Amino acid sequence: QWGVAPAAFTPAVVLTNIGVVIGYLSCGSVGARMGRRTLLLWGVTVCGAGTLLTAFVLPTHSIALLSIIRLLTGIGFGVVLPTAVALTVDHFAARRKEVVSATVTLGLGSGMTLAGFVGGDLIQWVGTTGVFWVAGVPPLILAAAMAWVYPTDPLAATSAHTARHEAKVGRLFDPGLRLNTTLVWTFSFLVFIAAYTLTSWVPTLLIGYGFTAAQAPLGLAYVSLGGVIGCALLIPLAARIGIGRALILMPAVGVVCMAVASRVQLTDTLLLLVLAGAGAGLTGGQLGQLIMSVTLYPPGTRTTGVGWSSALGRAGSIVGPGVAGLLLALALPGQDIILLATLPVLVAITCAFVLLRRRAGAARQPEQAEQPVPAGQG
Repeated sequence: QWGVAPAAFTPAVVLTNIGVVIGYLSCGSVGARMGRRTLLLWGVTVCGAGTLLTAFVLPTHSIALLSIIRLLTGIGFGVVLPTAVALTVDHFAARRKEVVSATVTLGLGSGMTLAGFVGGDLIQWVGTTGVFWVAGVPPLILAAAMAWVYPTDPLAATSAHTARHEAKVGRLFDPGLRLNTTLVWTFSFLVFIAAYTLTSWVPTLLIGYGFTAAQAPLGLAYVSLGGVIGCALLIPLAARIGIGRALILMPAVGVVCMAVASRVQLTDTLLLLVLAGAGAGLTGGQLGQLIMSVTLYPPGTRTTGVGWSSALGRAGSIVGPGVAGLLLALALPGQDIILLATLPVLVAITCAFVLLRRRAGAARQPEQAEQPVPAGQG
């Protein structure tokens, strides 16, 4: 509509992602200063207002102004998820925190899938600018409702000095946490590399299998739908076998499905279903790392932990498609790219296994300490 090449919008797209990362990285410290409930309300408000401003500035045809608005919108979006998860979990008993955090995060995957299925039709109905008008209003309504009914922060009574100390990034590397933090960050980075490589290049893979250019986007829709299914499955799975084992099982399913999709000749329907399975496994891993972060850290450090883990994942979402694009430029087939994308997932599964063993060992130590000393010993 603007009469410019799509690449002209690169600054706006990149700055949106940078804004999200800034939000992830800063939500812990900012929440400690202004209160997590206040930060959550501001994040939702900025996200909605920034979306409406996007609609307002699109008719100006100004890439610079659009990029600034998208940066601010990304920051608002970035502070919402970690703050919402950490804050909501603190309102429930510790035994329910895995299920609660998974349920809250399920909203993100569900919204992305819904947008993927209705976005094209919405553009035809209301136009490109109209999409942003439609998308910007609900967050503002939600923010008003949350300001009225959302409960106070359980940590509100904590002194400002203590809150700021607990929210420092250095707390993630305390002696009992540093290896766990390293493992969950590595897991997040690697799983996001594979997930975003799949979503970026699955249309190329389908064209290689004989799909037309018009049919190829079906693969992305099935991957997204599989992602929602994976999120929904992770909730009962984590409740039944624990998030540690789920972090191994779900990405393993994704690896198997990606390997099958890249190497086995399948019918169109079966191929789409296998891609949905890959989406379910990888998205389950993406959601699982967030739940694991919730369980690893104490309440005062939890928002920072979730935010930084999410930021590492966001970094992986940038690196993965970029490397895949370079491989594609070298004429490597899309099927081979998908197969290579299983390698970081295998390393991530190894990290999850080590993390599971460490958590199991830590859980056994208190039990051993509580055992009575036999008579005549000690």
